[in-house]
Amino acid sequence: MQNHFRKLRMEIMPAERMILQVSAVVIGLNLLMIYIQDAQIDWRAYGTLASITIGCFLLGQFYRVSGRSPRIGLALICTGLFPIFSWSIVMFNYLLMPTARVPLDQSLIWLDSLFGYDWPSLVAWAAEHPFINNVLRVVYMSTIPQIALLIIILGLTGRAKQLHVVMVSITITSVIAVAFWGGFPSHGPASIMNLAAEVEQLAAPLVTLDYGRNLLRMAAEGPGFISPANVKGLIAFPSYHAVLAFTAAYGMRGIKGLFPVFLIVNTIMIPATMLHGGHHMLDLVAGFALFAFGVYSAEKLVRGMYQRTGDPVILDKDSDASTANATA
Repeated sequence: MQNHFRKLRMEIMPAERMILQVSAVVIGLNLLMIYIQDAQIDWRAYGTLASITIGCFLLGQFYRVSGRSPRIGLALICTGLFPIFSWSIVMFNYLLMPTARVPLDQSLIWLDSLFGYDWPSLVAWAAEHPFINNVLRVVYMSTIPQIALLIIILGLTGRAKQLHVVMVSITITSVIAVAFWGGFPSHGPASIMNLAAEVEQLAAPLVTLDYGRNLLRMAAEGPGFISPANVKGLIAFPSYHAVLAFTAAYGMRGIKGLFPVFLIVNTIMIPATMLHGGHHMLDLVAGFALFAFGVYSAEKLVRGMYQRTGDPVILDKDSDASTANATA
């Protein structure tokens, strides 16, 4: 019987526990706000997603606890944690609407103009350069796949500390970005600026004028039916797309062959986010500042966790080993 219960135990590293705890708090707040606001939620869709990610987390626990492969366990556990936290914080962001606060966009557009940046002009330029425009579109759409690939690669190569820094940084920056948006909302230039119909058709920015106007409508009237099938990015300032891009490049450092690719792609992500993400230029500046703060904080937090517990920084290759030399 004792051996049976030992097989059922979980091994959760401190950084993973922190992410689970933050996710639990956010989910609890979501449930309270849903009850107070009588919000309409696609429970079936969220339940399906939760089942998949929890299953991924538990499968990772099996690989870790059994000793079959700590590396596969690390990859699966963090692959499960990322969407659990992401979906909960996105739902929280939606539940902050409606908001009567005046958006920052007019001020951001004015500040951008001091540096000569104008989003409609950028879109018009993209309409005249279809090849570059299409490259920027593909790059912009690569962010979430990059994060997923990063988690899998860092997990399977056993870079536990490096992966946990990425995960904790994303957790910290997401909470800050959503909290800031709650007090100082912004919707991007597409919410209040105009494009010629021909220009919008040729450039086909992923954030369209309809997209921007819909953000304004939700801010004024509320989000309506909340489903993972139709959630959109709400935050313009700071650009969280930029935060994830910088985090992806930072997290891939040390992986020969892939780091240069990630660095190049996420450098291109800067104009891609401005164009197809419908962002102010200052959104990206703020996004970089938030990324830098998040990584700095995560490095300190995770380093302290590893020093206290003595967890291995890099997991052993051997499938039957649960510990390894703590080499950076």
